[in-house]
Amino acid sequence: MNDHSRQALVGAIGRAYISLAVADIDELTVSNFALLNTPDFDNPMQAVERYLTSIPRCPNKVGLAVAGDVAGDAVQMSYKGWTITKNDVRAATGADYVTFVNDFEAVALSLPHLTDYDLHTIVPGHPAPYANRVVIAAGTGLGVAGLIHAGEDWLPVRGEGGHVAFGAQPAGEFDVRTAFAPDAFVSADDVFSGRGLVALYTALARSKSLEVASPGARKIAQMGLAREDAVAVEALDLMATWLGRFAGDMALIYGARGGVYLAGGLASNIIPALETGRFRDAFEAKGPFGAYLGGMPVHAIKTGADAGLRGAAVALARSLPSRTVPQRRASDRA
Repeated sequence: MNDHSRQALVGAIGRAYISLAVADIDELTVSNFALLNTPDFDNPMQAVERYLTSIPRCPNKVGLAVAGDVAGDAVQMSYKGWTITKNDVRAATGADYVTFVNDFEAVALSLPHLTDYDLHTIVPGHPAPYANRVVIAAGTGLGVAGLIHAGEDWLPVRGEGGHVAFGAQPAGEFDVRTAFAPDAFVSADDVFSGRGLVALYTALARSKSLEVASPGARKIAQMGLAREDAVAVEALDLMATWLGRFAGDMALIYGARGGVYLAGGLASNIIPALETGRFRDAFEAKGPFGAYLGGMPVHAIKTGADAGLRGAAVALARSLPSRTVPQRRASDRA
């Protein structure tokens, strides 16, 4: 990256982590990567200022993917009570060009630029070139975004799919509602998240009259994959089934014949559980539309932080006066 004019400071600001790097907005390569804990800072610009002390110079362009609603020159992170403006970023960095993009949209924008190195295939399939894609990001919370090809561009389509009601369950299946307060509205976000895995594990143990400590989501995943804890194994089996069912719903809604992508820490931490067949069976169990889903590949994104940063770089490149669209990777060509 010798041409400083094509360098940018890129970041992904989420509930749990803030990742920052320097990117080449043409090649979509990143360097000087840093991962910081969001709770360590009173506001995200403190994290940016700390990061800037670790690099020789700050580029003149900044692209930030933020877990919040982007409106004009500001982005609101409601769960933290933070509002970030472009002037805040300019004051912290000295940059002239600043772009905000929603974090789920950023991951969607990265999809055409991901390679086999970035992906782990859960369900093989035959993607249609330039067909719609959908990304389901399950980590601290749950988000869904589509990606649609129009002309020369890939356009992200973001909604609030993470906050739909958790779907109806067949008779005999463990009732997810027992993991939450009586009469509570149970959303997909409540279940497909780190806290959802913890709630499920605790409810399963309680249903068996077991007294167990409440480990974190990562520990539950580790115990389940190692088959060290029967409750953790059952929790992962249910999570794989439920996530497959939800992913199938989203694939139908978005017509994702170009592929379904699972992002976020929840999916990446339980990949072996998703490969047992439970996920695929639930994904394709859509009655007469099972065959339609049968051709759709499902991939887990292994390099989640990197994908968000690349998406921020794509959004920034598109916003520049002398617009440069990053070259598509081989995975995006017919």
